[in-house]
Amino acid sequence: MRQRFRETDDLMQIIVPHTNTDLDAIGAAVGAQVLYPQARIVLPGTPNPMAAEFISLHRYNLRVYTPKDVDLAQVRRAIIVDTADAARLGPLRPALSGVELHLFDHHPPEAHDLQGRLEVRAQVGATCTLLAELIEEAGAPLTPFQATALLVGIYADTGSLSLLGTTDRDARAAAFLLSRGASLQAAARFMEVSLTPSQQTLLQQLQNRARWVNVAGARIRLLVAEVPEYVGGLNLVIHRLLELEPVPALFAAVRMEDRVHLIGRSSVPWVDAARILGAFGGGGHPAAASAVVKGQPLAEVARRLEAELPAGVERPLMARDVMSAPVKTIVATKPIRDAERLMLRHGHTGLPVVDGEGALVGVVSLRDVEKARRHGLEHAPVKSVMKSRVITVEPDMPVDEVQELMIERDIGRVPVVDGGNLVGIITRSDILGLIYGAPAPRWHRRLYAAPDDPKDLRDRAVEMAREAVEAAPAGIRALLRAVGRVAEEEGVAVYAVGGFVRDLLLGRPNLDFDIVVEGDGIAFAHTLARELGGRVQEVPRFGTAHIYLEPDDPALPSRIDVATARREFYEHAAALPRVEHADLHEDLYRRDFSINAMAIRLGSSGPSGLIDFFGGLKDLAAGQVRILHTLSFVEDPTRLIRAVRFAHRYGFRLEPETEACARAAVAEGFLARVSRERLRNELLLLLQEQGCGGALQMLAELGVLEALLPGVPLDPEVQGLVDAVDGLVEAEPELCRLSQLWLVKLLVLLHRLPLSAGVAAVKRLRLKRAENQACLQVLAGWRIAHDLMVAPHADAASIVAALAEWPAEGLLLLVLLGGGERVAAYWREWRHVRLEINGADVQALGVPAGPRVGRILQRVLSARLSGDAPDRETQLALARRFAAQEE
Repeated sequence: MRQRFRETDDLMQIIVPHTNTDLDAIGAAVGAQVLYPQARIVLPGTPNPMAAEFISLHRYNLRVYTPKDVDLAQVRRAIIVDTADAARLGPLRPALSGVELHLFDHHPPEAHDLQGRLEVRAQVGATCTLLAELIEEAGAPLTPFQATALLVGIYADTGSLSLLGTTDRDARAAAFLLSRGASLQAAARFMEVSLTPSQQTLLQQLQNRARWVNVAGARIRLLVAEVPEYVGGLNLVIHRLLELEPVPALFAAVRMEDRVHLIGRSSVPWVDAARILGAFGGGGHPAAASAVVKGQPLAEVARRLEAELPAGVERPLMARDVMSAPVKTIVATKPIRDAERLMLRHGHTGLPVVDGEGALVGVVSLRDVEKARRHGLEHAPVKSVMKSRVITVEPDMPVDEVQELMIERDIGRVPVVDGGNLVGIITRSDILGLIYGAPAPRWHRRLYAAPDDPKDLRDRAVEMAREAVEAAPAGIRALLRAVGRVAEEEGVAVYAVGGFVRDLLLGRPNLDFDIVVEGDGIAFAHTLARELGGRVQEVPRFGTAHIYLEPDDPALPSRIDVATARREFYEHAAALPRVEHADLHEDLYRRDFSINAMAIRLGSSGPSGLIDFFGGLKDLAAGQVRILHTLSFVEDPTRLIRAVRFAHRYGFRLEPETEACARAAVAEGFLARVSRERLRNELLLLLQEQGCGGALQMLAELGVLEALLPGVPLDPEVQGLVDAVDGLVEAEPELCRLSQLWLVKLLVLLHRLPLSAGVAAVKRLRLKRAENQACLQVLAGWRIAHDLMVAPHADAASIVAALAEWPAEGLLLLVLLGGGERVAAYWREWRHVRLEINGADVQALGVPAGPRVGRILQRVLSARLSGDAPDRETQLALARRFAAQEE
């Protein structure tokens, strides 16, 4: 067995858990990497909430890749963990055909399972158990982090060794992992706790009456509550409270019947819970203690509790105690490759960036550098990828506050500044060292709320969400409340997200209704569809569903998109929903702009708050479009066009750093790396915006238009013609009804190009066949047609002949170019005119079949359009005369 896992060949190997990766799967992947140290962990999809939190917290110990990060054609061996079902491998499934497979799975075998060259399968409680056993047998070295990852997986899938599927092998594996340094404290962070309704009510009361006190520099949370009847499981309530609102230390006083119950919890060594509650006759240890006081008023006990706090509090650990110094820095103008070399040389994952004078101007992370390198930007200056909004701390800030700040802002390092001078730096590694070496603050979650008065801000968020909904049309209000009512009946939390929320806050209609469900999104979609009278289309692979409706009101959406939340949400009465930092935060962080990254929780009585991690509300108020990270346009260059489209639609501007990133992405040629189809789709969406000439001008100023349509002139005349297209709806309603106005705008942009350049531009866009043919026909013939439209003595027959079979978009282009009257006459009258004679009649006059017949009929039609040949007899006479003239 040992030799089997010590192969040293040059195979490219990947470790693949299943889609919707859970804690057992990610733990098993970590364990597999112990046995296959050269293999990379590749996630085929988005991990589930708790697994994503684990990955985020251990980012520097655990490197994971996406399928896009790996050249799948080079893979020769795949180690599949926690599944043998090919359908659960997502986009990696086709790439594994013909690849050597090693399978590790604890699920019961199925007929359709993959077949591997090596298979380790047994029906134990967790796949992590199997990997732990193999590691023990192989005598492989195991770090405390790896042992913890495996232990978390076992606990997650066995309910901390309490579920019926748990076996003695799981317990033995857990014991082995504990002997190798696995952290129970770390594992406990990822275990869920359920509360009864009465416990939930108590939890909400405790939160609503909580306040902070500062003792010797340490922050302590005080909570006071009173319930008429005894509620069991107060420890469980406090445990859940700490999960929802992690704090360094907490003390609660709860009156039940005739007694006041005191609970103390501390996750930091400078607060001794047992010493504080010992004054009340209580007991416990420094991290957890309790006491009961009889016959005293709650207010008096709470006062005494606060007075006893100094006896059990010492000076907290400060930033100066854990920071690294001196600090290595890099100059902003240095190339990115220099930053990467410096970080790799010294084992750093980030660097402060300074200007030529040594002043702090930014921070650059190894992730930023690696992304830049993948996109070929090694030569670019560090300032092009650094985070320029530097968050710093002072040396005397308590470490638990530093940790909260780092997690809240999702930053990996915080410079320590004293009097304007850079004196040190604190990194995630420093914080993780505290977590695994001594008690420390738990992974923190916070909503968009300033720390000085969060309740007022949360109340304002609730108010703003309610005001936005109340200002919406009656049908939308009814729909939102219906969704909220079904959510409450089903006992799940449901959120409206994205562009719908943006436009709701702006008071604009938006029928793209997207909701996120805490729980089973597909099951909720079926329940909601029954309530609304719709039908459901499931997309099980992604945990999503579409509800199709047939509303009588055109102001209501015909489709609702339902997604399963990838993290766990929590909410409390009269407060903004509490959301785990790594769940909805991560989901919204993947969106393009801050204004599209907000959410509202729905309820039967209206919304209960606005979730805004990234300042989208402030950007709406400031009238600006802002990306969420500096490589946003590098990762998806189509966002360049989208940013301009939103800015134009709402009359916004690009936020300065966003504009700088846009220009840099254009200058580096990233648009050339995007498929033409994606660029075309974004351009067509922009052309569908009303009066989009200004948006095209913005694209031109950024250099995007030249990349999309090389050589297209966008002078004031062309821009004015583009804007005039939308005005044609009133002047030529029938033609507009038969046209795609975006195609007319495209023809306006292309018509002045040389024919060869126009044809090349059309081919670059890869339009649909009919659209492509219409463009080519108009670009080839518009000049001749235009000359006829404006010629003083052009006859109707020539115009009819020139415009026959022309697309409606071409006719509208001629209207814009000054041929409106003749186009209108052609469309309304001339094209309907028919002769009462035909080719047979002309041949009967002795004209042989051939081109002469067509020329004679054309001359007769011209006379007919002029009013000189109103009937058959006159037309035959003219045909006879024309035939004689051509002999």
